[in-house]
Amino acid sequence: MRKTWPIIIFIFGWILPISSSCAEGKIGYVDMNALINQSPQILAANQTLTTEFEEQNNRISEQEADLQLLESTISKEGNFMTPDKLLELQERARILDRQVRRAKEDMKDAITIRNSQLVDDVQNKIKMVVAEYAEANGYDAILINAILYANKKIDITDEILQKLRADYSSGE
Repeated sequence: MRKTWPIIIFIFGWILPISSSCAEGKIGYVDMNALINQSPQILAANQTLTTEFEEQNNRISEQEADLQLLESTISKEGNFMTPDKLLELQERARILDRQVRRAKEDMKDAITIRNSQLVDDVQNKIKMVVAEYAEANGYDAILINAILYANKKIDITDEILQKLRADYSSGE
């Protein structure tokens, strides 16, 4: 037992300097969800999405209004129509209903794809800004959301958000 103490002391003599040199690294933390939700780039992407699909959404709204009018006519006046006229209106309503549902699905799919593209662009911009900030300020590592606890001293989310806002304002 007495022979193991020198070995243990020798091992600790090597481990302590190594662990203290590792502790000297500068680590930061970034809340990516906050950056994605609050960056002007994502707000601009959302506005772009709204603008791109506004016309298509308006057309669908018009079709829905036409369908409601048609269904209202059928329910109010259907008892007074000839069977052929009622059948014709019901068939037009079914066709219009299918068109509306299909148009909504198509638009939803297109919005999902376009949103994914826009969010990917913003995420890449955020990653670039974080990397530039880390290099410029001597960080060895930047951690993101998969952390249970981060001291406020290492949270650089606000600084990154300011940089994103400045880049957005300058047109980058």
